[in-house]
Amino acid sequence: LKGYKTVALSGVSSEEERARCIEKLETDNLSEKLDYIFTVDIFNEGIDIPKINQIIMLRPTESAIIFIQQLGRGLRKVEGKGYLTVIDFIGNYENNYLIPIALYGDTSYNKDYLRKLITEGSRMIPGASTINFDEITKERIFQSIDSANMQLFSDLKKDYNLLKFKLGRIPMMMDFVEHGSRDPFLFVDYANSYYNFIVKVEKEFKSNLLIQQIKLLELFSKEINNSKRVEESLILKLLIKFGELTVDDLKEQVYKKYNYSISEETIKSSVSNLNFKFVREKKDGKMLSAKDIYDLDVLTITKRNFVFSKSFNSHLDQADFKKFLLDSVEYSIYEFDKLFTQEKWQNGFVLYRKYSRKDVFRILNVSENPVAQNVGGYLVSPDNKHCPIFVNYHKEEHISESTKYEDEFINNKEFDWMSKSNRKFNSMDVQSILGYNGPIRLPLFIKKNNDEGMDFYYMGEVKPNLNILEQTTIKNDVGKQLSVVKIRFNLVDPVTSTMYNYLQEKATVSGSRLKKKENIIVTQRIIKCESDLRKAIPLYDFYAAAGTFSEMQSEKNFTLIEILENINPNTNYFACKIIGESMNRVIPNGSICLFKEYTGGSRGGKIVLVENIDIQDQDFHSSFTIKTYSSEKIISEDNWGHTSIILRPNSFDKSYKNIIINEDNGAGMRVVGEFIKVLVDINN
Repeated sequence: LKGYKTVALSGVSSEEERARCIEKLETDNLSEKLDYIFTVDIFNEGIDIPKINQIIMLRPTESAIIFIQQLGRGLRKVEGKGYLTVIDFIGNYENNYLIPIALYGDTSYNKDYLRKLITEGSRMIPGASTINFDEITKERIFQSIDSANMQLFSDLKKDYNLLKFKLGRIPMMMDFVEHGSRDPFLFVDYANSYYNFIVKVEKEFKSNLLIQQIKLLELFSKEINNSKRVEESLILKLLIKFGELTVDDLKEQVYKKYNYSISEETIKSSVSNLNFKFVREKKDGKMLSAKDIYDLDVLTITKRNFVFSKSFNSHLDQADFKKFLLDSVEYSIYEFDKLFTQEKWQNGFVLYRKYSRKDVFRILNVSENPVAQNVGGYLVSPDNKHCPIFVNYHKEEHISESTKYEDEFINNKEFDWMSKSNRKFNSMDVQSILGYNGPIRLPLFIKKNNDEGMDFYYMGEVKPNLNILEQTTIKNDVGKQLSVVKIRFNLVDPVTSTMYNYLQEKATVSGSRLKKKENIIVTQRIIKCESDLRKAIPLYDFYAAAGTFSEMQSEKNFTLIEILENINPNTNYFACKIIGESMNRVIPNGSICLFKEYTGGSRGGKIVLVENIDIQDQDFHSSFTIKTYSSEKIISEDNWGHTSIILRPNSFDKSYKNIIINEDNGAGMRVVGEFIKVLVDINN
């Protein structure tokens, strides 16, 4: 219809037919020349047509390797060919995150790295090549990165085995670094320590670590050696390596390598952290330090010397413990060094690097990790010396009205920000932020939206413009006006154009998660239909992962929505959204579902919402998964009891596995609700 000369080839086409078509594609005879060859499952590799100057990809990207093979058909040079045009119809495919992996060759599967590659575009490509993405394409790739589970056990195990076969031995974390493979911290995220992952994947691996040694490896891996602060990791490395280390030696090493000075306050904080006084967990209804819960004693400072305790030295005598600890330490230092630049270093933080709330308070030398509810969007230190500010830039429409703060950039040098509700000019925290209680450090941390997870970009230090202040009000969910203070902040360092544009961009296409304004409007229109059976229930501001447990979540605000269901008014019902594919036979990814609060009785065979009260990380408090409940039981004449609880997926994707809950990992888990039905399927 368009006048193009085309032909279609597939696996059934003969070699002679393929050769004739290639000849016609390359010929200069316009009467015979083909404009396009459409292929199905052929020409991915082993074909050489140098004159190709346009490639159109019509199928979803399922493999970074195949993507590169297809792209490579057009990368041969020939006289008169100055560029290659690639048109990729990526659609809403969930694996679009493979595109930056393929184009840039980054196989770390680190979400932050992948976002940076797409944001930076051609800057990350060596030589004279350029890559441009239109805005909708970028948004879809970002959504795919946000929603992808980069630590599925099947994927982790596959990459682990590939490197193991290559090396001929069990690989360590630093082996993944040295061979340019998956970011090894993903194994830590999955199993709490790389040692735990090895034990899970290597059935023949024999190790005799004590329970306390296993716990220490978990705590060191997650709380110390996550690369966000290097001092603790350096203390461990130097003291293990040389057997002795003075405070002055550490300061000298840091200044020589990084060109900044460690304060005495940071030294004190590092020792406290290494003894796990900072991180807290819940035990017997109380928040206690990990040191107290697990009776840990790692090191002290004696006469300006770092000294390991007798008990910790005995742990180091265990070869596997020492091996896995040092591997974790080396990874942390490597990763810190990779992301450290003197130009972007600002007293503990690197500009535009991401940090969790816990990371921030640890770096600010806070003695114990604050409870998340006490932090909210900011927390002034007791001595009024610092107040980190946390902003979720693009807030969801359905969150509580009283938390829809009008936080926004005026330009790349100015940022308008609102205090917590029920604050006035004379409120103590506002007075501190304005500097009236003495000089105060105000580091600003922003995440684009909740799809990005729980970490925030460090945007630099801010100072209040005392000439642009406003005491105003914001409505709560029942329409009551609550007082807030609006402050204009000046950024000490103007935001780079790349980061500024990335944060400013709003979602323009609907993704897999129900977090976009247009989807919320659809939700309300579907739910609020005319009926005498209308009921109002809370729609909670958390999601459950139809996969493994979701990341820790603390924000459990809700908004009331109306439903058409004929429900028992004496029973507590609620709604939340479900993310993931492990229950897609029943619950489509991104759906809002109706639940009935679980109050007891048989759960066997029912689809249930399960909460895991996190016993390690009190930053986010809990996470949720949804599965079909079953259990294995031992029955005797006197009684019965569970041996294990099995949470089963119900998916068209066979890669999803059961989640087994036993005495070891079940202490903080409880059934929250029973699934009733899907209220809104955003795919329909």
